[in-house]
Amino acid sequence: MEWLVFLLGGGGAALAGRYLWDRRAARRMDTAELEEIRKVADEDVTEFGEELSRLDVVIAGQELDVDTRHDYQRALDAYESAGRKVAHLRAADAISTVVDALAEGRYAVACVRARAAGQPVPERRSPCFFNPQHGPSTLDIQWTPSNGGTRRVPACTQCAARVKVGDEPAVRYVKYGAQRVPYWEAGALIEPYSLGYFGSSTTRAIVMALSMEMRGEGGGRWGNAPEKDNTKSPS
Repeated sequence: MEWLVFLLGGGGAALAGRYLWDRRAARRMDTAELEEIRKVADEDVTEFGEELSRLDVVIAGQELDVDTRHDYQRALDAYESAGRKVAHLRAADAISTVVDALAEGRYAVACVRARAAGQPVPERRSPCFFNPQHGPSTLDIQWTPSNGGTRRVPACTQCAARVKVGDEPAVRYVKYGAQRVPYWEAGALIEPYSLGYFGSSTTRAIVMALSMEMRGEGGGRWGNAPEKDNTKSPS
């Protein structure tokens, strides 16, 4: 019986060791995921700050009415809120609070631009699928990625125009290993970011499907593209 007790004891120790190893591996994965999420979120907050600077140039010297001033303040508040939330991110899933603030701010910016130009405020829509930094989409378009399978996605006016004439839309690239790839190809590490912008179940499903289809395919059509800056909002 002593040999049985010995084996059971050894097996228990092995199981305990495996459990601790799994816990540590999961913790390392959580840390890596959070680091990547924080990077892309910080990029988005920085870009939105630049968008606000461009907006200041547009409205400089104009007499703004109450509604326009209200929208402008909403945009400023959203920028400050998003920055605070990035600094205090403790879990990858919390990225939703950052992207919600940014989506609110970008819509407010679109409203300010419309009011300043004497136009109706835009409809509240999902962000541009190709690059959420572009702000609210203006229409849904048919788009076929490199691996086939036509999909209907929300797009900003500029990206829609590019797709219509056969050009590549201004896709949001993120760093993935040694290259930059469309955000939906970056895998599980930034998936909370990829899905966070899209409350629409249809658009979320498209992002998830593309992520699964193109993961492991070497980045699809754009995977080996040279590093370039497609993250700026269309002007």
